[in-house]
Amino acid sequence: MMFTGHTVLVVGGSCDMALALCPLLADAGLRPVLTFRSDEGKQRIQDATGGTACFFDLETALEPDGFSRLDAQFEGGGPDYLVDFAHGNLESLVATADPMAVGRYMHGNVTCRAALVKWASRRMMAGRFGRMLYVSSTAAVLQNGGQGLYAASKKACEAIYQGIGIELGKKGITSAILRPGYVSAGRGTPYLEEHGDRIRKRVPLGRATTSSEVAETLLFLLSDAARPINATAITMDGGLTACK
Repeated sequence: MMFTGHTVLVVGGSCDMALALCPLLADAGLRPVLTFRSDEGKQRIQDATGGTACFFDLETALEPDGFSRLDAQFEGGGPDYLVDFAHGNLESLVATADPMAVGRYMHGNVTCRAALVKWASRRMMAGRFGRMLYVSSTAAVLQNGGQGLYAASKKACEAIYQGIGIELGKKGITSAILRPGYVSAGRGTPYLEEHGDRIRKRVPLGRATTSSEVAETLLFLLSDAARPINATAITMDGGLTACK
């Protein structure tokens, strides 16, 4: 695979899927910078990859120095690529959710993400090249009870990334969205352990997706060959959302 760019910002870099992606990026000759927001996350990055770890809390992106540490990592230009895994979780019935909690959640995950995309797009425009990938979820189109607010925020974030591909494609900046289904990683692991039999019956593939499969797909989507896949979402769920 060929890659025009060199530097990759991986937001939410301490999650299992990001850690699976990092060595693939390095093997492809790319320089990944993985963000963390806790000491535990920093240690996970250092233990698993030895790659560059940078503190960044998406929920504080609108503060005056919200992007200062990222700016320091890319003083020489870039990032050329952005892969966005970061997303908080709010499991609550829509009818019983605390409006203040909903407001904080949407601010941290949607408003602050719009600020991240704006920051990245301005830096990419300086080099007339950029590629942004957002890791969403099939919950955006097929939600369970209690996932309404999570699904709403995912859909809003998908629209932000789709907008970038529409607005800046002719300026060399493109985007794509990947919607994994059940993934044997992170929060999904205990859920799969508890409900594995039911999920295997629901998913035509008969199993959950692995972190390595998600990572390999993301690497392809970053490549030059995938640039025409722009401003659109790709579902990676083993056929789950194709079923009634």
